[in-house]
Amino acid sequence: MSGGIGTARGVALSVGAVLGPGVLVLPAMAVRVAGPASLVAWAVLLCVSALIATSFATLGARYPDAGGVAAFTQRAFGARAAAVVGCWLYAAVPAGVVAGGIAGARYVTAALGASTTVTGVVAGALLGVVYTANLVGLRLSARLQLALILQPHFR
Repeated sequence: MSGGIGTARGVALSVGAVLGPGVLVLPAMAVRVAGPASLVAWAVLLCVSALIATSFATLGARYPDAGGVAAFTQRAFGARAAAVVGCWLYAAVPAGVVAGGIAGARYVTAALGASTTVTGVVAGALLGVVYTANLVGLRLSARLQLALILQPHFR
């Protein structure tokens, strides 16, 4: 398949989509609730996430379609189920994106020691960068996600 995004960028997009803003918030919440046992929960989550990612990679390779989850659902369960999945994604993604922007902005303002009133401006800036990258295209978005995922490993 020429012109594809490649394995590394595909993994970066998948990790970003699966973990999303939860990776910013969930660890602290898990430790507060479960203490050291939260490490076991994260290990199980990692294993389950790997199985889900493998399933989607297999489905995508076997049935290439830009419709993603809704297309797979339609193939398995019909148009009505696919419409429900599509509606859920259509409703959930915008809320999740905004929540991720706010969570990221809170981390930035806390790290900078800035006032919490700055959080909205920072969240807007973060969302603006993401929106612009997506307007430019999938390749740029994938490169940015790959860079952000790999960045902590190369300090």
